[in-house]
Amino acid sequence: MLKEMKKILTITGGAWKFILLLFLRSPFGAASTIVYANFLGRAFDAAENGMTVSLNRVCLLFLIQSICLFLYNGAVWCVYAPFAVRMEKKLRVKAFERISSFSYEKIESSSTGEWITNLNADVEAPFSQPLHFPGFFGAVVSITVSAVFLWRADPGIFGWVMLFVIPHIVISQLIIARAMPGLTEKSLEAKAKNTDGLSAFITCADVSALYGSADYLMKKFEESSIGLLKANMKIYFKKAFGEAILPLFGVSGYFVLLYISSGWIADGAFTFGGLTAAFQYRGGVLLGSFTLINSAVAIKASMAGVRRINRLHAPDTSSS
Repeated sequence: MLKEMKKILTITGGAWKFILLLFLRSPFGAASTIVYANFLGRAFDAAENGMTVSLNRVCLLFLIQSICLFLYNGAVWCVYAPFAVRMEKKLRVKAFERISSFSYEKIESSSTGEWITNLNADVEAPFSQPLHFPGFFGAVVSITVSAVFLWRADPGIFGWVMLFVIPHIVISQLIIARAMPGLTEKSLEAKAKNTDGLSAFITCADVSALYGSADYLMKKFEESSIGLLKANMKIYFKKAFGEAILPLFGVSGYFVLLYISSGWIADGAFTFGGLTAAFQYRGGVLLGSFTLINSAVAIKASMAGVRRINRLHAPDTSSS
């Protein structure tokens, strides 16, 4: 995976800036969890003890921290978004130049839809996904930091949280993420055939009308459309399965933890403010795991397009 992305960054350049932006984006989720946990824990403790002045200070501090956090995150994304667009532009230009350098025989050896897919869907794979490397690395940092604070708050809560989170991550990786590259590869191939069928139906409209073959071209286009639909439905089914198991490990774990912690509060072993902060860190681990899973699935899916682009730029040995 990293090897394939390294090849893409070699083609486009800007590897150091890409890594720097990933590094700058990564702490936001963890910092946000810490800010919310500290606010909720101190606010509930102050309200429970009737400390109005302390509660006002906590709220003011939370306001300042939230503004700083979102200004920082917005500034990073304002740099990353145009950077990703420029990287996609460079990749598309490089792909077009590479295709233009091929011999006539090599260009004719693949369909028009294949080349169009290379210039559109494939070049969008590395940088234009909604959840990709920024989400993945941010989720790793968020899970790590939240888990450390959760362990410091209470090892028991940490154990119950991990008991539900780890199986969710493992199952999602084994069943969903592992199948994504192959499914996406088939989807891209079906998309190329569908594009090729549409192109033939449009460009050959006058000839097909002259020889009465319009129905044949329409049938071929319909078949390619059905093939594309079937290929995409397999991807949607895998993603739907991931969404279906989310309540099993997420909501059920929450209710189990809430049931156990209620006894701790009743025995005076835990304050409500401390429990609220612990639950916020638990939310950081859980949300980070969901983001990690979705980002891993998106990265695995995009690797099909990345490999196709790398194969396009591979040295041409057909003439040797």
